[in-house]
Amino acid sequence: MKILQICRSLGVGGIETVIRGLANELAKTNEVTVCTIRQPLESDWVYHHLNPSIKKETLGKLETTSPIKVVFQLYKYIKNGGFDVVHIHCFFYFYALAILLLHKQTKFVYTIHSDPEKENLPWDLRLLAFKRHCFRRKWVHPVTISPASKEAFIKLYGCDSKLIMNGLSKPSISLENLSLPYRISGKTRVFVNPARVSPPKNQGMLCKVFDRLIKDGWDVALVIAGPNHDVASYQSIEPFLSERIIYLNEHHDIPSLLHYSDGMCLSSAWEGMPMVIIEALAVGCPCICTPVGGVVNMIESGQNGILSKSVSEEDYYDAMRHYLSLSNEDVALMREKAKNSYSKYDVKNMVSNYYDYYRSIV
Repeated sequence: MKILQICRSLGVGGIETVIRGLANELAKTNEVTVCTIRQPLESDWVYHHLNPSIKKETLGKLETTSPIKVVFQLYKYIKNGGFDVVHIHCFFYFYALAILLLHKQTKFVYTIHSDPEKENLPWDLRLLAFKRHCFRRKWVHPVTISPASKEAFIKLYGCDSKLIMNGLSKPSISLENLSLPYRISGKTRVFVNPARVSPPKNQGMLCKVFDRLIKDGWDVALVIAGPNHDVASYQSIEPFLSERIIYLNEHHDIPSLLHYSDGMCLSSAWEGMPMVIIEALAVGCPCICTPVGGVVNMIESGQNGILSKSVSEEDYYDAMRHYLSLSNEDVALMREKAKNSYSKYDVKNMVSNYYDYYRSIV
């Protein structure tokens, strides 16, 4: 099967990790091309770590390129590619012309990686009626990544979607640093927020919670590890940065960071199905999360992590205090349950489900 995985860019992040795992596994038995709209940067870690057997292409567009120009170039590229399946990841509006003119000869798959409503950017909102039409008429075959996302999709678009949960290869853990350098004392508990700095990830609230915990006398530290995608979001965390609240920017070995930490914090205002939770579960790292999107399908509060009652600062503060108050024995048991939760998110399950879905529509 000739398969195209196409996206805006392949830097560092959850969607990028999904595409890499999917493309690498599919390439073992299929002809796989990965195309980015934006010209790859030296720092685009995922793009530069795709399997060598994958054909890598790019439209080479800059940030200043007109979206209308991109729409026409994507149409031309897909038309001339002869692909059996074109798998789109985000930015639906870029592909509107290609879908309109090519849906009879090309099968389009579109994965909704976030909340179905929140992922609609301004241009998608302008094309919402067309997008709904595409899903209902099967011009595009939609995939959702969690039961909560599927339910929200049906409500928004009035039609069903294929549910395929994200997956991840079992990560290897670096043995170079057997402890984190962020512990102020021998008893400091270090928590990691592995997420881009942006409005959905809500790090301003997270920093306020840790600032309160520190002032209340808890021996804790927070490490935010992710690129800065929004000036206002970074400005919301900057006043709190200190020896106990650290911003690392991008980090290319999140699993090791999580393995040596005391917990993973995710304070999101909305989500799809976060890959960082799978990364945390894979290394036995309990997750303290807000109850949004597919998170509620992944975290069983009190078992493999803690869910706050809401996305409010007060409720997340209470969730953190709950976790910090657990005994060593309870934390050890939670770590074991977290590691046991990983098996259903193995990348082979995700790839098998996608491949079977591709074959069913071709």
